[in-house]
Amino acid sequence: MYIIIGGDQKEYGPIATDDVRKWIAEGRLNEQSMMKAESDAEWRPLSAFPEFADAFATKPPAPDAPPAFATSADWQERDYELDIGGCISRGWELVKNNFWPSVGITALVVVIIAAVNQLFGLFTRSAINSMIVQHQFSVGGIFIVLLVTVISAPVYTIFTAGLFKYYLRLIRGENATIGDAFSGFGPSLGQLVLLSLVQMVLILIGYALCLIPGIYLAVAWYFSIPLVIDKRMNFWEALKLSRKLVSKHWFIVFAFMIVYGLLAVSGIIACCIGIFVTMPIGFAALMYAYETIFSESGPQGR
Repeated sequence: MYIIIGGDQKEYGPIATDDVRKWIAEGRLNEQSMMKAESDAEWRPLSAFPEFADAFATKPPAPDAPPAFATSADWQERDYELDIGGCISRGWELVKNNFWPSVGITALVVVIIAAVNQLFGLFTRSAINSMIVQHQFSVGGIFIVLLVTVISAPVYTIFTAGLFKYYLRLIRGENATIGDAFSGFGPSLGQLVLLSLVQMVLILIGYALCLIPGIYLAVAWYFSIPLVIDKRMNFWEALKLSRKLVSKHWFIVFAFMIVYGLLAVSGIIACCIGIFVTMPIGFAALMYAYETIFSESGPQGR
């Protein structure tokens, strides 16, 4: 008898071996679905159970093929229930069980981002100081600020995508390494750059149109980054899918983003050092939310 974590991140079971095989055949479970036998203490991906290896052998995945749900109308119509508290608590458990690797790798990436930010600041500090402090606006100063913004946005997106990938591998019980945190520089690099530029321009236009459209797009498109790095989607399909599914429960996702922000602020208040713990929890919680919204359909009901 087995207990399974479904695509909605809820536990199901105990269920028998035949039922597991049936759910695999129906596409309700895949190799990354987390499961354990009743007598087990730890969760493992379904691929780690040799008794089910033959169930996947009959339909080997095409490694370069886009995921079926990326173009499936059935998938895009699936509903979900986002548990904000559950995502935060599971994020804490994940970080607690992988404390030093998750904190250390996240801190390394954050320090690199901060260093890059300071480097970009060398080019914009003078122009920004003239415009804000001295109220002296110039075409050259505005151009420099806009140019650096356009160049820096993809850099931040690439690093963020790598951290998302790292935490997704942890969540799925896979071997997550420091290399995953920099996987944004891999095959998805071009799509991440395009995603960042298009997303930034359209969100800025939204902010200019009475602010509210910009806020809506910023939330609706937030999960386009993990869709690109995780599912190898092109940037435009990722934007469309993220907006479509997030919009089903936009206000709940918006509330989740506020909680995520408060979590980061609480780390800063805790002598600033606390952010090196709250940030990993926040990233893990975001990826638990991503799994809830965008994972393949899991068993329905309890």
